[in-house]
Amino acid sequence: MANETTSTDLAGLVDDIQGEAIMILQDTAGLQELVRTVDTVGTPGKTYDFPIYGAVTSADVTQVAEGTDHSTNKQITNAATAATIEEHVIMAVATKLAVLSSRDDVIAEISVLFASAMLAKMEDDIVGLAPGFTQTVCGAAVTMTVDDWYDAIRQIKAASGDLNQLAAALSPKSYYGAKGLRSLLINTTAANSGLFAQKWLEMGMVDTQFGMPALISNEIAEDVGSSDVAANMIWTRGAIGLHTKDLMDVEYEQDASLRGTQIVATGRWKQIELVDAWGVYFACNTD
Repeated sequence: MANETTSTDLAGLVDDIQGEAIMILQDTAGLQELVRTVDTVGTPGKTYDFPIYGAVTSADVTQVAEGTDHSTNKQITNAATAATIEEHVIMAVATKLAVLSSRDDVIAEISVLFASAMLAKMEDDIVGLAPGFTQTVCGAAVTMTVDDWYDAIRQIKAASGDLNQLAAALSPKSYYGAKGLRSLLINTTAANSGLFAQKWLEMGMVDTQFGMPALISNEIAEDVGSSDVAANMIWTRGAIGLHTKDLMDVEYEQDASLRGTQIVATGRWKQIELVDAWGVYFACNTD
């Protein structure tokens, strides 16, 4: 009968872990909020086709005289981009003694462990798309400049990207390093001194740069091709699609010989480039 009590406790433990982990994921969504996200949990199928419509520009609008039949047809194209769900798994083992003696600690620790790992993996997958963008700024053996930021913005605008939904993802060295963003804002020149630089000195981080949120990601490679290059990126929201289908599914199975329980969390998503011209590969020198 004691085993039945333990089983009930473990089932409740898994529910608590899943609930707390989902709350952590929602509260710290990070890059998920900056890409085009579709969640299909509860619906059949594991593939979602992101609709990508062809551009309609001012050149497609014709001035027509009153009473004149306008017969020119603008064909609207839809190039669907398929994102097929992939599974991402992490496992931990909770011994019965640990569960029975310190259940609250186990819930908190495993919840943070799973949610943080899932977020990091999702972030890694998204920033991993950076080298796939055709448009580039900066480059190997090149130090970041203000011109690089505005050139990236210019390229996205030229492709009719929405500048109100811009975002950047930078490696720690590209943010805090001597050749990174810090060097543009904190130095002794009059052009770069002032209130903004003072905020950096006081806060250690200013999360909006050049009109866009700039995230620091530990998942961005800082030594691409063994050449001290960080694989940063600037994009507007529609450049990347994220298809999710249950970000935190937790299951458990008892292991009698181990006297514990395997707790397995599965996250299901797929990231994909949608509009190449709306993203810029911002690879810059770090050392």
